Amino acid sequence: ERADEFTAGGKVNLAAFWDHMGMPSAKSAKGDVWALGESAENRGAKLMSLDAPDFTLPDVSGAAHSLSDYHGKKILLATWASWCGCRDDLSVWRKLYDALKEQNFIVIAVAMDSEPGAAEPWIAEAAPDYPVLIDRDHRVAELYNMVNVPQAVWIDEAGTIVRPAENAGAYEAFRSLDFESMTIPEEILATASSARETYVAALKEWVEQGTACRHLFDADQARAHTALPSQHIAQAHCHFRLGQFLLRHGRAAEATPHLAEASRLHPTSWNMWRQAAEKNETGLAASAEFWARVNALGDEYYYPPVDMAGMPD
Repeated sequence: ERADEFTAGGKVNLAAFWDHMGMPSAKSAKGDVWALGESAENRGAKLMSLDAPDFTLPDVSGAAHSLSDYHGKKILLATWASWCGCRDDLSVWRKLYDALKEQNFIVIAVAMDSEPGAAEPWIAEAAPDYPVLIDRDHRVAELYNMVNVPQAVWIDEAGTIVRPAENAGAYEAFRSLDFESMTIPEEILATASSARETYVAALKEWVEQGTACRHLFDADQARAHTALPSQHIAQAHCHFRLGQFLLRHGRAAEATPHLAEASRLHPTSWNMWRQAAEKNETGLAASAEFWARVNALGDEYYYPPVDMAGMPD
């Protein structure tokens, strides 16, 4: 009975219908490009089911890989980016994969890199033989409600999330940097190294011991550790995807407000903010503005502690 609100002249006003359904959307200034998203409620329900959301992304050669291609294996789904120091994690995961690949295990690394070619030098240097995929629109971050890199999800052979998105063993050592000497205290570096070693050892235990691994969550624990998106976050991802599309089509002036709105709506997403932030001479998004934002955290975490035995607070 409300069809007239959504149809005219034999055409369907999809945007109006989408809004009526409570789904997020964003449109270009010219109104010729729209980004349509899924509601936070639907996205959250899928995460709480613990069924790992499927996706398809290309590797650097353009070959498409879907998460579901690897069902039947234990999967470490790990994110990284060229603009973050975690770009060095590719070699960490390579060593882990080399040691465990005969035990029905796969690493799927996903680069949160919107700029063409940015991830390629780091992939070439690490030379991993597991899939490294390029996520220019941060779809994996949207699907799993990730806010930073490196984050990781453990997915079992049935495609079930057994550890939801969490900091992938990183520690906030960089926040102890002495800018005069450009050094980090040895004890802080030791803590960071121990955190990474503990996380990698836990992964190894999971691959080797399966359900007997003490680091696995049961369903209730996994749901309790699952961060759910808000409607603002769902809307932010629409603006981010639209902004990236406009950038790729030479419409930077139109893209900038959408990227800014994405960060405004989702201020805890370092992925969104750092992707668009100024890069230093080494390609890291670590300008003075980045440090100002980090310092503004005060006692809040940049990398929240991992709920795992042996990990530091």
